Amino acid sequence: MEFAVNCPAPWRLRLIGRTLSHYRITAAIGAGGMGTVYRATDTKLGRDVALKVLPEDMARDPERLARFQREARAVAALNHPSIITLHSVEEAGGVHFLTMELVEGRSLDRLIPEGGLSVERIREIALALAEALAAAHEKGIVHRDLKPANVMLTDDGRVKVLDFGLAKETGAANSIEATLTSAGRTAAGMVMGTPAYMSPEQVAGREIDHRTDIFSLGIVLYEMATGQRPFQGRSSAELTSAILRDTPPAVTDARVDLPGDLARIIRRCLEKDPRHRVQTARDVGNELRELGRQASQKASTLGSRPLTVAGKTSRPEVAVVVLPFVNRSPDPGNEYFSDGLTEEIITDLSRIDALKVISRNSSMALKGTSGDTRSIAKQLGVTHVVSGSVRRAGDALRVTAELIEASSDAPLWSEKYSGTVADVFGIQEEIARKIVEALKIKLTDSGEQQVASRPIENVVAYDCYLRARQEIYNWVPAAQERANHLVDEALGIVGENSLLLATKGQIIWNKVNTMMDPDERHLDEAAEYARRALTLDPEDFLAIFVRGLVAGVRGETASALRDIYRAHQLRPGDPNVTAEMCRFCEASGVEDGEYVKEVVAIDPLTPVTWIIVAFNHLMNGRFEEGSSGARRVIKLAHEVSHLHILAASAIASAGQRGEAVEILEMVGKKLAGTIDESWALFLKYALEGDAERSSAQMTPLLEQGASKLEHCARIIADGYSLIGRNDDALRWIRIAMNRGFTNHPFLAAHDPLLTNVRTDPRFPELMREVKARWEALARNLPPPLRAVAPLRELP
Repeated sequence: MEFAVNCPAPWRLRLIGRTLSHYRITAAIGAGGMGTVYRATDTKLGRDVALKVLPEDMARDPERLARFQREARAVAALNHPSIITLHSVEEAGGVHFLTMELVEGRSLDRLIPEGGLSVERIREIALALAEALAAAHEKGIVHRDLKPANVMLTDDGRVKVLDFGLAKETGAANSIEATLTSAGRTAAGMVMGTPAYMSPEQVAGREIDHRTDIFSLGIVLYEMATGQRPFQGRSSAELTSAILRDTPPAVTDARVDLPGDLARIIRRCLEKDPRHRVQTARDVGNELRELGRQASQKASTLGSRPLTVAGKTSRPEVAVVVLPFVNRSPDPGNEYFSDGLTEEIITDLSRIDALKVISRNSSMALKGTSGDTRSIAKQLGVTHVVSGSVRRAGDALRVTAELIEASSDAPLWSEKYSGTVADVFGIQEEIARKIVEALKIKLTDSGEQQVASRPIENVVAYDCYLRARQEIYNWVPAAQERANHLVDEALGIVGENSLLLATKGQIIWNKVNTMMDPDERHLDEAAEYARRALTLDPEDFLAIFVRGLVAGVRGETASALRDIYRAHQLRPGDPNVTAEMCRFCEASGVEDGEYVKEVVAIDPLTPVTWIIVAFNHLMNGRFEEGSSGARRVIKLAHEVSHLHILAASAIASAGQRGEAVEILEMVGKKLAGTIDESWALFLKYALEGDAERSSAQMTPLLEQGASKLEHCARIIADGYSLIGRNDDALRWIRIAMNRGFTNHPFLAAHDPLLTNVRTDPRFPELMREVKARWEALARNLPPPLRAVAPLRELP
């Protein structure tokens, strides 16, 4: 049994070895504001007990003595396996003390590791605490000092709540009084308890009831989940201010493995206003039981949605991140070249099945950071780190590269290469081969061919391609136009080239996908470039991918999934392919969990990844988890874009409408004069219930742009449903369906923003159409995609 012993040493030592009544004191084992706890032997019954002794100076204080006696009455009234058992209340030789069961174990504050406990352990402990509090509250007793130090985990696995020294009686016979009485109860304005675990009403000195314990329980749950308390402060004033005003981040922001329902329970316990909290500890316990039941169901089923994608393989154990090669050139404008070399090495390595390689997107997010190898490796979950530099002066080229083992922070291989720009293909191929050799990975014949392949042989054209790729990753319209011109320049040098043609198609498709220029003819142009590329190389992954993207936004879901899956087979390490696979799976109602895990593994620092995560949870009705992923989007996105609108919709679906409105208002200001401004303000005003101002944002350009994209159309339908314009909501659901959004479970049951339109008598008929398309997709998915779980019956 462990406590922080902080009572005066003379007191502890003076009682050790003494006998009080028939209790022989053998050791001091803990102390708190209301007394010192000793281990003692009951000489009559021959058993060890715990004695809680009130110090002499406190015993002489009538108020403190009354409060001590009140604790005895409170604990004696309780009989629960998770509450310490009180044996007797006694006095001997002027010493007042309680005798209680001796609990062998460790306090919870000593057992919470950095990063928090496992989900199952959190649930087990939390359920025991909720049941203990429920038993106390139903007896009219409020603990008022619940904290990890007052929770013991016994050696045989039980949970025990200790120290009802600040317990307060409530109820008709012993109501909480607002002023100090002769009985010594707490005066109004007197703050009692441990500050870090107090409720807002407690730190403010206001009247309290059992709901103050629920707030404290929320703090304990938060700490068990994350390893950190939700409210921090360098002084008591800062801590008090945080408790009164701050909204802590969701626990799922710190740990993506935590269930959204657990985050929701904790958030509701931590509501500032007691009226908005979970109202009883019994309710908390019931929700925790439901959480456990859901976890058991998930463990015994294939998933929460009816369709799945076959053909996935386990991830390799060797994982590498290639950090952005540093530009050592005299000309800062050569940055694109060092970035391009980094990307090509990543591409070469990602073609090797035995390696997991962090994507270019996440690699570039680390550009300019100064983190050490171990911290970077831990952040990304990799075993090895590649770093290097490029110096280019005219045609002269010098490249250095190094492979470091993360666990030892020791280099496994390093090399310097000198030559000309014309040698760049050979240098990057050599670097990839040397890394593979150092990792003791044997290349297959296919891997040899992949590493050696060079889709653009001309160095000048390749240089244009590298510049274009850099511009593509900058999503603003001007950058897309620069990329388009660079690809045209490269095509002018080498003529028809499958990679360049496919890249051109991707740039044009982006115009529609980002609503920069939502003219339908751009889809035809993108499809034509993909066709020309495939005429030259039927296995060009990017051309197949672009063809699938075009099919996807046209609502030709089976064709889209077939092409994007094939592109993924040809280039499994490409996060953009994997992310779009997830997008169209989620829109059409196909299980994509394995692909979501894959994109998180290879591209964890990119906001698009976390939109995919957010929407995966959202489509399955896990709204708290969805909002957590959406907040990570906001955190990672360096520039405001349409991703913020998607994130805000996920946050709104979790019930956090005020937070969503703030994000949308910010988007409207940052993107003034664009389609995204209209889209953001349309949803903002809809969430606020302002039908007139919301409808005024539906400009012809927004209508044209949103009608091309399945998720945009769905969100427009959400907005119209929120303001009660059912005709428009139903029309936009149909538009979303025609663009490939056939996720029947989400539309029919999960989407909370469609609640109003679901009461419309026309809604069931529209859902029958959606369901028919959804089921037709299940029947017609071409190999290697197949339905492996039965369709769920929904209205």
